[in-house]
Amino acid sequence: MRKLSSLVLLIVGILYPFIVYFGMDHVSTPMFGLILGALWLVRAPALMRQPGGRWMLAITLVYCAVLAFGGEEHLLRWYPSLICALLFAAFALSLKFGPPMIERIARVAEPDLPPVAVAYTRKVTWVWVAFFVANGTASGLLAAWGPLSWWTFYNGILAYSVMGVLFVGEWIMRQRLRRRINKAPMDAAAARLHSHPWVDGAMGGYAGKKGPGMLVALSAAGRTALLRHGRTGLLNELGQQAAGDDALSTPLVWRFVSRLPEATVVDDVLSGALPDDPVILAERRDGDDVVIDLELPLDLACFADHFPDAPVLPGVTQVGWALAFAAPRLGTSTTCRAMDALKFQRLLRPGDRIQLTLRHDADRGRLHFAYRIDGEPVSSAWLRMGDAHA
Repeated sequence: MRKLSSLVLLIVGILYPFIVYFGMDHVSTPMFGLILGALWLVRAPALMRQPGGRWMLAITLVYCAVLAFGGEEHLLRWYPSLICALLFAAFALSLKFGPPMIERIARVAEPDLPPVAVAYTRKVTWVWVAFFVANGTASGLLAAWGPLSWWTFYNGILAYSVMGVLFVGEWIMRQRLRRRINKAPMDAAAARLHSHPWVDGAMGGYAGKKGPGMLVALSAAGRTALLRHGRTGLLNELGQQAAGDDALSTPLVWRFVSRLPEATVVDDVLSGALPDDPVILAERRDGDDVVIDLELPLDLACFADHFPDAPVLPGVTQVGWALAFAAPRLGTSTTCRAMDALKFQRLLRPGDRIQLTLRHDADRGRLHFAYRIDGEPVSSAWLRMGDAHA
């Protein structure tokens, strides 16, 4: 019941200018006062438990009583100014006696606010204090001397538009602050990682909802460690190095790369998904063959599961890549119905540079693929396509 009454009171507050504009000819001023008073009385138990709620309730009930027993139609226009005055008092007093109103609201979602966030909430509280002063003054001037249509337009449309701009602007600033707060420990973590022999370079960033993250360029020793211990072993070792004595400096998202990108794209890289495909280094035609030079990313998505402690490129992925690369270049299907002479002669690991050769035998409806490293065979097969003219 209390939630319903709060919702109704909110809706009435938002629509109040239009209710007054269109309802004054149909509803008497005393009736307005009785309805508003009843809604505030339903909210009374909740308000009594809130800081400042008792005097806010008392003032609004006095106003409703004046409407109900005085019957002055012109007093209806002063309700928005009254609410602004009450909110101004609540926000301003919270600045004096603490904690600031916005800080109280923020701590509902995040109880452990860092000092920089506490300072930010104080500034935002000041912004709302200034808004309530300006808005209440403008509304009061229109209530006293402006036409009813102007008063309705300002309180029902313009004031809420300004509030919307404030909400959107504050949300943007809050996201920037959140990134800065999360990035600060990551900068310290990156500095610690620089001293590790497995690391050539590191850059901290913010991966959006995923949290703080770290982009790491592995050294030759780091690549060897990745091959021997897998992503899991690498994360255990580097995670401890990054954290040091500060648990807050532990990255939640990790990306391993051959070389660090520009600082402006670090957050985008951390926010994105792990790559599913190899990097194309070059490609050319050699008679009827298509030859593509590829590099396997250090953090290719399939390596996380195949296998966490010993990353190896699955054979099915090698076949899938051959079909996917051949389709736009040779006009073949992206699926096959059978495989002949399938050979796997060498493991493919993170960071490997490989050469893929594709040949289409259109007459027999077959696609041949062969992977090589420095000319040495890795895997190959003839793939039988859907029909002889695929």
